[in-house]
Amino acid sequence: MSDRLNLEPEQRARFWTIVVVVIPLLALVFYFAYIFYLRDDLAICPPNCRQADLRSVELDRSDLTSADLAEANLTGANLREIDLSKANLYFANLRDADLQRANLEEASLRGAYLHNADLSQAILRQADLSGSRLVGANLFEADLRGANLQGTDLSGANLRGVLLDETTSLSPKWHLVWEIINEDRIGRQLVAADLKNANLSGAQLQSADLRQADLRQADLTTADLNGARLQGAWLHQTRVDETTVIDPKWRLTWQIVNENEKARDLANTDLSEANLFYAYLRQADLAGARLDQAMLMEADLRQADLSGASLRQTDLTEASLHLANLQGADLSGAILHGVDLRHANLRHAIIDATTVISPSWQIAWDLVEHGGEGRDLDQAYLGWTDLAGVNLAGANLHNADLNNAILQQTNMVGADLSGANLWGADLRQADLSHADLRGADLTRADLTGAVLTGARLEGAHLPDDQGDLPDS
Repeated sequence: MSDRLNLEPEQRARFWTIVVVVIPLLALVFYFAYIFYLRDDLAICPPNCRQADLRSVELDRSDLTSADLAEANLTGANLREIDLSKANLYFANLRDADLQRANLEEASLRGAYLHNADLSQAILRQADLSGSRLVGANLFEADLRGANLQGTDLSGANLRGVLLDETTSLSPKWHLVWEIINEDRIGRQLVAADLKNANLSGAQLQSADLRQADLRQADLTTADLNGARLQGAWLHQTRVDETTVIDPKWRLTWQIVNENEKARDLANTDLSEANLFYAYLRQADLAGARLDQAMLMEADLRQADLSGASLRQTDLTEASLHLANLQGADLSGAILHGVDLRHANLRHAIIDATTVISPSWQIAWDLVEHGGEGRDLDQAYLGWTDLAGVNLAGANLHNADLNNAILQQTNMVGADLSGANLWGADLRQADLSHADLRGADLTRADLTGAVLTGARLEGAHLPDDQGDLPDS
């Protein structure tokens, strides 16, 4: 009896240890096991469908009111006329889902992916659609009164007949798109408007002022733009078809920037103030064309014929005019910053004090126009210029860079070309008699028919394939 009494305190200590320490620890273990491993398996879906794959589940008769569908995959799901009011669809994937006439009142659709989803006539009153992606979604006659659409991507979405009110939170861009689609108005002021990716199919835009507007990737099928002002407007990748009513000048502009066609015939065409950024106009016939104030930045105009064209105040920044014919073109006030004018024909082109052009091309143009007899062009850069037939007699071209220059039939009698870089230059039939070519680099230059009588050639690097130099 005494031994049993002596053990009672020890037993009591073990008992309380189990009660105070072991049991709570086991409870915690079971709790976390449930939270991290068992909760989703034991949850009943619906309503607990978080992260569930419901692509092939029939939900048309399910009660999804207040259901948790956060991050669930509902791609292509048939949810037509289902009650999803107050449901949690946070970051749910509803791509191509059919939600026609579905009730989504007060539902949370934050960050949801609704690409090409059909939400026509759906009830979305006071729904949270912030940050959701409704690209290409059909919202025809959907009720969005009181809904939050801040940060929502509505690119290509159909907003026709959508119900909004003063409590709807929508960015100015998409509110403007909604106005254009739903409020017919002739002569709408849309200068520099951001309408990129907007679904403007069937929009009434007669006589609208869309100068400098961004219409890239916008849908203008069946839209009426008769008489619209589209000077400087971006029409790149814009959807235009035979149902689009648009003036011929702007349809042509759209064709030029969207359809790569080589050697296009645009002679005497009026493209003034057109946005031709990145346009592919290689070998195009633009002789006599009107391109005043056009945007031709980074355009491909290689080998294009621009003879006699009017390019006043035209922006040609970074455009390629390699081998282009600019003879007689009016470049008054034009911007030629960074333009590739290699071997371009600048004869009789009009360049004035307002023309923005690099010093080297300004010199090349001046030589073509006024000649260079006796001019001091020491160390001048004239590489890739077309100086064929120019009078450079007696000019100082000491250490000048004339690599790959076209110097056919050029008069360089008595010119100082000592140390000049004439690598790859075309000197056919050029007159170099009595010229100083000491130390000049004539590697790969073409001297066919050139006159070198009395020329000084000490230390010059001569072309390897010329054989005996003519008239030397």
